[in-house]
Amino acid sequence: MGNTNNITDELKKYLEFKEENKGKKIGVAMSGGVDSSTVAYILKQQGYDIFGVTMKTFKDEDSDAKKVCDDLGIEHYVLDVRDEFREKVMDYFVNEYMNGRTPNPCMVCNRHIKFGKLLDFIIEKGADFMATGHYTRLKKGFLSVGDDANKDQVYFLSQIKKEKLSKIMFPVGDLEKPKLRELAKFLGVRVYSKKDSQEICFVDDGKLKEFLIEKTQGEAEKVGNIVDKTGKILGKHKGFSFYTIGQRKGLGISTEEPLYVLEFDKKTNSIIVGSNEDLQKDELIATNLNLFLVNSIENLDGLECFAKTRSRDILHKCVLTKIGDKFKVKFIENKVRAVTPGQGIVFYNAEGIVIAGGFIEK
Repeated sequence: MGNTNNITDELKKYLEFKEENKGKKIGVAMSGGVDSSTVAYILKQQGYDIFGVTMKTFKDEDSDAKKVCDDLGIEHYVLDVRDEFREKVMDYFVNEYMNGRTPNPCMVCNRHIKFGKLLDFIIEKGADFMATGHYTRLKKGFLSVGDDANKDQVYFLSQIKKEKLSKIMFPVGDLEKPKLRELAKFLGVRVYSKKDSQEICFVDDGKLKEFLIEKTQGEAEKVGNIVDKTGKILGKHKGFSFYTIGQRKGLGISTEEPLYVLEFDKKTNSIIVGSNEDLQKDELIATNLNLFLVNSIENLDGLECFAKTRSRDILHKCVLTKIGDKFKVKFIENKVRAVTPGQGIVFYNAEGIVIAGGFIEK
């Protein structure tokens, strides 16, 4: 580590040793990437008693996590969650696609695996907290957006069980990624320049089609019709799992006006297309809500708040109306483009604190 005069005051605060941290035990969830590795470095610098844990999910764990722990002289554990990961995440992922929905595996993994099995393991090892490298914050004890608008990972954390939050730390939640890399380089973290992980950890980039074909024994390749809203056949698709809501290119149809994927009909194995205007929605149905700021779904009925339908979405002002155990979400200032069933929808208050998180049904 270099001289602290070489870094800004903004970053120096992460390196301050505090006597009260001594004796507090923290398990760091370590993937081998720059975010979690830097968290381990700064927590040790701050005086905490730390150890690292890496999950074995679908392949051998990243060896960089063990190397970073060796660099720091801390214990490193490997937690085998392959069976749970396959059942809760990978099987869900395939089934959602085959049912004409677009899954969000990170949300499901965070609930059941990372902040489920892994957190429980870390607490069993005697830790007071689990720390991760997520770019999010806890405000008033609840999930809140971080400062890096390009890394709003709170969206993906919105299915964590509320009672787990008291055992979680997000030490770099108020940093932006370039600043974190700067801090990592200063600290001598061996992976400071390592590329970010791919979007879906268990699917090689650009290989989703091959993955689904393999996992469904070819069923994902079932050819069907591309139709307009009246049912007129315009062409053929090569398996609706390979298309996304809002897609225009690669449909293999020729029309005077540009057409976009609007929805999938599993019963008829059809893709329905329409205009860009048809993609603009002023309402949707949300289901499986996970609550944070309220104790009952009844408290959400009639609530005016803000919603995101994807992680890099803007905040849309909306009002919620309870329909059984689901909610109609009515957007009251602007429409939302390409609402995608299966994806997450997260509700925030004006301070950026998560009220609840759920999934888009339609």
